[in-house]
Amino acid sequence: MNLFLKVFLTIFFSISIYAEREIEFSLNSDSIWRGLTQNNGNPTLGMDLDVLLKNGLNTGIWIESCCSESSSYPNREIGFYLGYQKEINDNLNFSLSYIGTNYPNSKIDNYDELGLNFSFYDFEISYFKGLNDFPDYYELSYTYNFLSNDLILSYGDFDPYINNNSSNGKNYSVGIDSFQEDFTLGFFYYYFDARSSNNNNDDGFVFSISKKTSF
Repeated sequence: MNLFLKVFLTIFFSISIYAEREIEFSLNSDSIWRGLTQNNGNPTLGMDLDVLLKNGLNTGIWIESCCSESSSYPNREIGFYLGYQKEINDNLNFSLSYIGTNYPNSKIDNYDELGLNFSFYDFEISYFKGLNDFPDYYELSYTYNFLSNDLILSYGDFDPYINNNSSNGKNYSVGIDSFQEDFTLGFFYYYFDARSSNNNNDDGFVFSISKKTSF
């Protein structure tokens, strides 16, 4: 665990005592990140803890049992973010964030990003600026709410990544989040269109169940 993450976790748990908190636990049939499987089709467990501060400031951490290259090489994803969110009017919001993602067993895979997000009515546009040679990423999504469900369509695109060609490509997804009384059920189809002939396209279905609680 790097020094910055240790300092962040210390500050995070100190200020979380005085703020509104949300915790979410999830079980997923796979870990899909921007159209790419991170766990080779194997189930994952995740936990997200978000802290909502005053004046639009927010922060959070997450842990996921994913990103293992093989059964003999277990790994975990530990991430954190610092953000600011502003509601301009009833239909327009924007947010800024700093995101750090860490893999304890593979330091070379750690990366950091700056995020900018706009939501307008049911559309959302996101741009992530990769730091330290990590690729930039763009995403456009649309959410349609009906009954107690969200139908979500998304399209994303990586900038070419010289250090890791496996991330070069576009991704598409379509799916439904169904909000039950105590749980959220998700079912999505994803497709990754590789930009390089050296990489295979990837697609599949992923199912998730999650529960969020405020405290």
